[in-house]
Amino acid sequence: MRPVQLARRFVRLEIDLWVSLVRALARRPDIADGTPIRYAGAVSGLLWAFLLVSAVEIPAVHLIIPWAPVQAGALLLGAWGLLWLAGMLAAHHVYPHVLTDELLRVRYLRRVTLDLSLAGIRTVRNELRPYDSAKTLQLTGTGETTLAVIVGSSTNIRVDLIEPQTFHTPHGTFTASTVVFWADDPRATVAAIRAAMVVDRAI
Repeated sequence: MRPVQLARRFVRLEIDLWVSLVRALARRPDIADGTPIRYAGAVSGLLWAFLLVSAVEIPAVHLIIPWAPVQAGALLLGAWGLLWLAGMLAAHHVYPHVLTDELLRVRYLRRVTLDLSLAGIRTVRNELRPYDSAKTLQLTGTGETTLAVIVGSSTNIRVDLIEPQTFHTPHGTFTASTVVFWADDPRATVAAIRAAMVVDRAI
């Protein structure tokens, strides 16, 4: 990846985290008229641990470093890191998956959104699967391809589509016949999606 592309991604991520932090402080999660499906539980513990460590490091470094200019620089860097982690934690909470009367919106933070029409879903079930890749989106298989929206190196919900669907994302364009993702309460999520599918097809 080119340096310019990396810089653009970094800037977009930075903006996304600040927007997420503002939304969290204002208590305005982006769920519109749908029912949120949470996925933050997969990484919240780790993010909170980093936040606590960062909060302790800031005054510790301030006491250890004797030079005022370096203290100021370390303080600014530490404060930025603390706010960055807070924004990342906020983003996991204010941009959940969303289930509406017509679609299932699978998301990861503010950057990834996959809209699955309920009418286009063939089956949905629980299926826990680990991933080694650090990528948020991963396409696997040939022919019958699976697009994974990975949180905490795992997915636990599998949605099989009636027909392959093409998704345009910041990470590229993907065509898949199956979408898998993580939900904090997989059984309740599957039950809710199935119930919504029954209502959608009865209308």
